Amino acid sequence: MSRTIASLAASALALTLVPLAALASPAHADGEPLVVDEGGARVVVEQSPFRLSVTDAAGTTVLQEVAHAATDTLAEPLTTDPLADGSDNQSTTTLYSPLSFMVGTESLQQQLQGEWIANLAKSTRSGTWYSAQDVESVEHDGDDLVLTLSTNDPSGRTLEVRIGAQGADAARVQVHAVPSDGVAMIGDSFETPSEAGQQDGFFGFGGRHDHLDQRGRVLSSFVNQESLDISGKGETMYPNGPAAAYYPQAMFYTSHYGFLLPQPELARFKLAVDRPDAWNVTASATHLDYVVAPGAPSRSVDTLTAMTGRHHTPPDWALGPMLDRLVKNDGETYQDYQHHLAQDIVDIDRYQLPLSAYRIEGWGFPHGNHGLALHTWVHAKKQATMIRQLKARGIHPLAYIRPWLEPGSAPVKAGYAVTDADGKPYIVSGSSNRLFGLVDFTNPDAVAWWQRQVKGILDLGFDGFMQDYGEQVLFDMHFADGTTGVTRHNDYFTLYAKATSDEIDRYEADHPTRHPWFFTRAGYTGLPGTTAYEDANFPGDETTDWSRTSGIQSLTTDMLSRAVGGAYGYTTDIGGYFDYTSPPTTKELFIRWAEWAALSPTFRLHGSGKHGTHTPWSYDKQTVRIYKQLSRLHMRAEPLLKQLWAEAQATGAPPTRPLWWQDPDDRAGWDQDQEWLLGPDLLVAPVVKKGATTRKAYLPEGCWQLHGTGTERAGQTSVTVDAPLGALPWFSRCGTAPLG
Repeated sequence: MSRTIASLAASALALTLVPLAALASPAHADGEPLVVDEGGARVVVEQSPFRLSVTDAAGTTVLQEVAHAATDTLAEPLTTDPLADGSDNQSTTTLYSPLSFMVGTESLQQQLQGEWIANLAKSTRSGTWYSAQDVESVEHDGDDLVLTLSTNDPSGRTLEVRIGAQGADAARVQVHAVPSDGVAMIGDSFETPSEAGQQDGFFGFGGRHDHLDQRGRVLSSFVNQESLDISGKGETMYPNGPAAAYYPQAMFYTSHYGFLLPQPELARFKLAVDRPDAWNVTASATHLDYVVAPGAPSRSVDTLTAMTGRHHTPPDWALGPMLDRLVKNDGETYQDYQHHLAQDIVDIDRYQLPLSAYRIEGWGFPHGNHGLALHTWVHAKKQATMIRQLKARGIHPLAYIRPWLEPGSAPVKAGYAVTDADGKPYIVSGSSNRLFGLVDFTNPDAVAWWQRQVKGILDLGFDGFMQDYGEQVLFDMHFADGTTGVTRHNDYFTLYAKATSDEIDRYEADHPTRHPWFFTRAGYTGLPGTTAYEDANFPGDETTDWSRTSGIQSLTTDMLSRAVGGAYGYTTDIGGYFDYTSPPTTKELFIRWAEWAALSPTFRLHGSGKHGTHTPWSYDKQTVRIYKQLSRLHMRAEPLLKQLWAEAQATGAPPTRPLWWQDPDDRAGWDQDQEWLLGPDLLVAPVVKKGATTRKAYLPEGCWQLHGTGTERAGQTSVTVDAPLGALPWFSRCGTAPLG
């Protein structure tokens, strides 16, 4: 199946209004509501005062703007939010009124260097909020309705609003401030039920670690790297707070609709925070663009991910167990790395480890890395030998790649790097004080160069790679197409993944027996978004601990929140990676992490940055035995995973399913953020607490059996089962055999 979804990209409406087919006419004199009805979603617009609502095909209202506030203006005092304090302090003054906007200033500042380069550092705002008032004129552009709205801005500013269908089952609303000068932010506010038992949950938002249901939270949609717990208590995330994410998605679901904001600028969601009966979305821009998809989660997930993209079905080999030999960042030498590679082959044979892929992080081109800022720690002849040895064992070799260019290298001199305002290569100091430039994926020549590197990797015999980094885009960076980092910080990953995916498509067409596969770290939503072009992703640099912030307890929330956004190809680093602020991975943590991964989409052992790859034989014979058992359990699940992945490609139904997605009416399932369904009939409840030997799990509606045998247990209740080290609790529906 092709990785490109050009038809989706072509269907995305341009934000700039096109010339209209009909002349403008005054608003309907009788004040009757205006209607845009395209079948699956229907938008009704009240004219005076302006207010819109969205209904489903049956006419049931699923989303409605709030009523106008008693006073439709609100002062935004001079406010500075320091974001590097471990909080999610990105709230703003909110005018709860239809289509509000702030006239004033907003200054966003990023970390300029180091480990957290390009993360948000602080924001400063001041101004006055105004809102839409009445429909002034109505135009029709094909099936779209184009409105001019008056506002209470004393300067006479208006809002231009385009309302139309986005596919067969969703409506799209696009808003522009006219004139745009002086507008710093624009947003919209909607009603949400506040009565006990009737309240909506807000699910999704990409790879968040803190909650499944984000009701009562303030979230931003901005790619931030390496937010982790530095307290040692698992209570906070530094520097961008508990909701920070490598892979945020400006997309969420309730029981009645899905909502998507397909624009790249920083956006904030306030979800029943100031008011229990309202939520707000605001973008740091002069325009607002959103899509509403009516329906229960199973339908709205299908509708929205068909637009934004879904992870590709992997080749069969990529469903099997994997092992990474990373480059340790603390004292490892060139000779050490060579030795580890050779010893891994010996140990894979000695312990008869089931393995489908092995990644060489320290790979290199035979004659240099052509300007790529990578670790090149393998002699060319030894690398070629290693590739042959792996393939002789049926193991697919993987490499490593990132969009960093060495300063002064040939691609930088050729103009392939992102620049500053003067057109000079923009060189930054990032992780480990490494100096590099970023590939400019808006430059066709740079894309062609990048794709030659991808082809070169595959020509060496590698069958894929980890595609890392890209979060380092700063606001004042300039791109070849005239854009800046203000709009490219979030969607850089879509350009990055598309360049790679397009080349892999070409390569596979020319080499029909080869089926390359790659996975990424960061991404964002769009029409399409990053999910349209990548195969899988890993959740960032998890800490080697038990914490909910960035350790093993963060995994399930992260996986399930991004899975409903089409990013369901989830591959964790077994044992964790970031051991600079946490202890080395213990035997218990290593085994429990492997248990967690056994019935997840991908089973991949990675290793840690300071202490290196923690292999099963790094511990003891028991660890090797248990790890092999868990590897075989994952292999046993491969037919199910393949089936579910194909279903996901067709319907958007993620292979790993949160309980709220499966049954939105079972509110007890909304809070189950440490278990998941693998398809409809298999419940996975891994042990994620240090020292635990039992596991309490909530069973959804129906009849369930532990490990598919034994006592039948009724659903919609919690049960406690024994779970000694090496025993992963999983349940199947009575009468089913999902693992064969």
